[in-house]
Amino acid sequence: MRHHLKCCSPEVVISLLIGDSGEATSEYGGVIIKVLDPSRFPWEQVFRTLLKLNHEIYVEQQDDSLIIVSKPKVD
Repeated sequence: MRHHLKCCSPEVVISLLIGDSGEATSEYGGVIIKVLDPSRFPWEQVFRTLLKLNHEIYVEQQDDSLIIVSKPKVD
């Protein structure tokens, strides 16, 4: 997976990780991820990947769904 971090956008990398357990969209250089199936969602891999990409991570609830929002850290 390491090579994916360098060749693809964060949205593509996350989409490959989550498959059909969630939906990922790009926004302002970050990623918005809607968790569709929490029992199959690769939580640890997603969080570790976003941290390796130097993103800040927020978790929100919209209706009954968990939403993960990431944005690149500002140095």
